[in-house]
This record gives sequence, structure tokens and C-alpha cells, in this order.
Amino acid sequence: MRSSSSQYKTGGQRELTLGIWFYLASLTVFSVGLILSARYFPGGFDWTYTVASALASQKHNPQGSIWIAAALSLAMILLWPYVSALSRNVERTHAFATVAAIVSLRIGLICGALMGLERLLIRDLSASVDKAHEALGILTFFGLYTGILLLFVLAMLHRKGFVLPILLITSPLLAVGITQFWLYLEQRDLGWVDTSWRAMGVPFWFSFAFWQWLAIGFLWAGLGLLAITTTNHRRRSPKEH
Repeated sequence: MRSSSSQYKTGGQRELTLGIWFYLASLTVFSVGLILSARYFPGGFDWTYTVASALASQKHNPQGSIWIAAALSLAMILLWPYVSALSRNVERTHAFATVAAIVSLRIGLICGALMGLERLLIRDLSASVDKAHEALGILTFFGLYTGILLLFVLAMLHRKGFVLPILLITSPLLAVGITQFWLYLEQRDLGWVDTSWRAMGVPFWFSFAFWQWLAIGFLWAGLGLLAITTTNHRRRSPKEH
């Protein structure tokens, strides 16, 4: 029994190590695609006032959209083995929540890959199917964020130190809600965020784009930190003492 348990543990650790390499490859692909896409953005790319969808839009970024769209799809595909490794190594004390987290992550990956393909192959999907692009974007964010937060909450039940990552990951979402609600009440005439806000002197911390990009950054950081939570669980599991 001990030998079987030891082999399972070793196999899980190897799979997690391989999964981390897939995560790093995914992050590299996404980062390179982002940089190349921003390089070709007409007039220069200001991330504090330009939303992510504009960067991947054939309409707004005709020369550069292909880079971020292709990178997004490939990055989501590369993350699949990483999520599989997390699923094998994560603590199973709360089985339903664990399964829900992994399923949520996989839904986010599938929708993210489809969103990249949509931007790569179709100029404006929402013109044919109402709000289709927005739906894919929401499902991508909701799936990934929900899965990440569920796994961190489960980790927090074993170690309170994971409270800080939860607060960091959720902070951009809270900021979006607060700032956009204030703008709705006080500045309805501004319209949708773009670089014209900068010319009007609107502070960047009121910009949805600013918080959206921070949310994307924290999402990637949260995905990477999940490897630490699963490693921590395996080290502390009483069944292996």
C-alpha cells in the first residue's frame, strides 16, 4: 500500500512539474502575442484606456489582431495539461467544490480558445449573432476566475496564508464595480472608454480598460500560484504521513 501511494505521489509530482512547464509556455505565447499585437496597434497602444477586445479586433487593429488572437487560442490549449495536473494533485477533502473548480477552469479555457479563433477568423461575430463575442468573453473570465477562486478558498481552509492571493485576484473586479458605478451616477456623458478619456483628463483609475488589464494580469498570476496550493496540499496531506 505504501509503495502504491508513493508511486502515485511521485507520478502526481511529475505531472505537476510537466504542467508547470505547459503553464510557462502558455504565458510566454500569450505575452509574445500581446507585445506583437500592441506594436501594430494604430496610433500606439495605451493599455490604461484601451480595452483588450480592441487589441484583438480586426476592425480596430487590422495588422496586429492576428497575433493576440492566435496567441490566446494557443495559450488556452497549452493550459489544458496544466489544469489536468492541478486536478490530479489538488486536495480532495471537498470533492464537489474541487470538481466544480476544475470544470469551471476547463469551461474558461474552452471559451477562451473559441474567443481567440473567433477574433482570428471572423471580423465581427456579434454582427451575425447578437452579443456572441461578449458572451464568450464573460464565460472565459467567469470560468477561469471562478475556478481559481474556488481552489484558493479550498487551500485557505488548510492554510490561512492564501487569503492574500484571493484579495489580490478579486481586487480588480471590485474596483471595476465601484468605478463604473460612480461613472454611471456622475459621468454618463463620457461614453465608452477610449483614448479620448485621456485627452479629457479623466484619471486612468476610472477606466474600465485599466482594471480589465490588471484583472488579466492577476488571472495569469493566480493560475500560476495554484501550483503552489496543490504542492502545499500534498505536503500536508495526513494520509501520506
